[in-house]
Amino acid sequence: MTTDSFYGSIEPVDNFEQLALGTSYVPVPDDWWVVAADVKNSTAAIDGGRYKHVNTVGVSVIAAVRNVARPVEVPYVFGGDGAVVLVPERFVPACRQALSATIAMAHASFDLTLRACVTPVSWVRSQGLDVLVARHRVSAHYLQCALFGGGASLVERRLKDGGLPEAFQVKPDPGAAADYRGLECRWSEIPSPHDETVAVIVNAEGHDAALTTYSEVMGQIRRIYGEAEECRPVVEEGLQVTTARAVLDNEVGLREWRAGNLRRWLVRLRLRRDVLIGWVLLRFGVRTRSTDWGAYKTDLVANTDFRKFDGSLRLVLSGSAQQREELTGYLAGCRAEGRLAFGMHVAKAAVMTCLIEERQSAHFHFVDGAGGGYAAAALSMKRSVAH
Repeated sequence: MTTDSFYGSIEPVDNFEQLALGTSYVPVPDDWWVVAADVKNSTAAIDGGRYKHVNTVGVSVIAAVRNVARPVEVPYVFGGDGAVVLVPERFVPACRQALSATIAMAHASFDLTLRACVTPVSWVRSQGLDVLVARHRVSAHYLQCALFGGGASLVERRLKDGGLPEAFQVKPDPGAAADYRGLECRWSEIPSPHDETVAVIVNAEGHDAALTTYSEVMGQIRRIYGEAEECRPVVEEGLQVTTARAVLDNEVGLREWRAGNLRRWLVRLRLRRDVLIGWVLLRFGVRTRSTDWGAYKTDLVANTDFRKFDGSLRLVLSGSAQQREELTGYLAGCRAEGRLAFGMHVAKAAVMTCLIEERQSAHFHFVDGAGGGYAAAALSMKRSVAH
């Protein structure tokens, strides 16, 4: 096995709860690197109603790095206001260039400060932690990454608090280039199929006991909210494409951040045309030479990342206030025992940002809660720990 084929060769698990088993994980090769990025002061941006900007910038990091590494399969996790991607060493110089451009783009188009770094797995291990990865088969077309070992979380913390060696940090470069092909933002907010949509982050304490705690938490969530099909925040009936400028300008800002107003206007016009064509194809279930549009929404729902594990458990769930209160009570009890920390954010809808490899099946969809989602849940958790 070559280092390039490492991630693609990992046998996936079929059950989300298997991600709480240590046997599901394998160590990342020592010559791989951790790419991490985070929007600074994302809470203030979200409070200003710019949570979709924050989500878009977070996913742009994944798109840019994946396009550098393509066709090599690399693991990635979206965190709401940031992302983690793991890459073989040979892609590091190009990844740094793509990140430099993305930092500049985030400031120019969205007035957001993106922090980014590229850190060797070998350095993480020198700090006494590890980077372990698993794959979870979410659907027939979507294999999702899971991370454990504490190493990726360490890199993210050090990125935020300034504790990384300067050589690992990435600076903005307006002259650099990044490829965001595949990233799209063309859906309206998705109303909860039930009463509410709640973003939840759970961070188990300790290391040896953490997986046991996560296993118990996953079991309780399943008991309270039911199977995946019962608590999905995205269902076909709630999916509506949009031509709203506020939504499409996220995509315009990604691709045309150096362009003038005329160019942006023309691109926005073209996007609206594409959305209207897409609406017709979806509405009538047209089958083209390359895509069965009648199956597109079904595949989209199946290919969402509403449950994930990156060393913390992250979920966006649809349910009732009573279910949320029961889960809160259970988690608060575990917190009182010193077993975990958690945060929540409650909304009436979800938002979605998409990566499109192929219109037929190979399209993947990052879900967050509207109005703050994961970033707001993380702030809630931080405040609860402080008290």
